[in-house]
Amino acid sequence: MTENRMMIIVSLLICSYYGGVDALSVSSRARREALRSISAIGGGITSSSIFLPKASQAATPLPLQSSSGDPVRIEELGSGLDLLSPKPITSEVYYASSMTDTKWRVQRVVTSVEGNLEQSALAWKLLGGSDEKAFTSKLTEVYEADFIAAPEGMKDAAYTFEGKTLQSAILDRSLELSSRIGIDKGSIQLDTQNNSIEYIRNNNEGLVNLTVVSRKIEPPTESGFGSDEVYRILSSAGGIFAGTNVYRCARVRRRFRRGFDESTGKRILDGIEIVTTHRVMDGVAGIEMPTSTCKTRLRYTQL
Repeated sequence: MTENRMMIIVSLLICSYYGGVDALSVSSRARREALRSISAIGGGITSSSIFLPKASQAATPLPLQSSSGDPVRIEELGSGLDLLSPKPITSEVYYASSMTDTKWRVQRVVTSVEGNLEQSALAWKLLGGSDEKAFTSKLTEVYEADFIAAPEGMKDAAYTFEGKTLQSAILDRSLELSSRIGIDKGSIQLDTQNNSIEYIRNNNEGLVNLTVVSRKIEPPTESGFGSDEVYRILSSAGGIFAGTNVYRCARVRRRFRRGFDESTGKRILDGIEIVTTHRVMDGVAGIEMPTSTCKTRLRYTQL
């Protein structure tokens, strides 16, 4: 076959791909001759063989192995976080030492919700949200919180201020959850070694387990302090699958600054909380791609 005929064939195929041979400025006789010649090419020629590369055979994937050589489910997946095999956490979210053994009234109000509203509302509730109207209607929640001294020897709990070594305060998580939900503190199971807390809201809802699998902290300074925690949430799937528990993931970021109430002179903490939800697949959460974002304004006032 001559080079000229091959070019006609290719041109015909291009035009058929983008809208038909009528767009090609060749004579009808040349088109008929070119079409008759297609079958004469060895092995045949089609639009797919011209424009699409041949698929190569996929290589067999290698089994995943841990650093010790043992097979594992998964260790890392891009920006994913393994929720089922977290690294040990030996610290807490620290507050100023002067807050030890003090009681506070907390006011929180949802200011905005973006993304999947249903997932955001569920995470808000599982993390301790009280009346759903506080989420849907952005009403102010009010509850109490206590602060206690961080245990001796806890990592990074001691800090230096004005030449003195001080022991940080930490939040009494059980009491805060009890006050916010309205259940007895004794019914809440707090496991400080595994950074988890379990509770049952009522008889109609199953057990909820909240486990911190990742934590970053900004220690108290004059300009403020904050935290960044990722929670693995184990709870009922809901609906017709209510008897089955599933894993969910929520990232909770907080930033506080200290001050004084202008009218009462009492100490206050003004804070912003951002909670994002994330898809979980095979126990791995896609941290960089949130499915929803809930922003909340907080104020702690010392009693």
